[in-house]
Amino acid sequence: MTISKTHQKFARLTNNQRALSHPEEFLGPNWKDVLNFWFFIDTLSEEQIRYAERRFWNLDVADRISARNLAFDAATDTIMCHSDADEAFMATPGHAVGNATRELIGAHKILEQGKELKIIQLFLDL
Repeated sequence: MTISKTHQKFARLTNNQRALSHPEEFLGPNWKDVLNFWFFIDTLSEEQIRYAERRFWNLDVADRISARNLAFDAATDTIMCHSDADEAFMATPGHAVGNATRELIGAHKILEQGKELKIIQLFLDL
């Protein structure tokens, strides 16, 4: 099984190699989407990641904070161990990627509320 750089760092941060072989235990029901996103991140250049970061920081402040808080709440509600949601964020190369990761972890909860995924959209067309 190929493992992304972010997934490797996540396993180190959790201090649990089981995170590599059983990511569903650490990332919740949307773990496949999270791992696919992390693989995608590995294909991006540093400039593309910086561009996504600029998109994130250029969002209207209220929209950015609302989307970030929604992603945080949904991720921490999804994962039993809240520190895993924090470590998933910290394993990523930046706030945009980290918040998009949280958004994917809790995507089902966000969508159940009738809300849309906003942060992950910043990675379209890179």
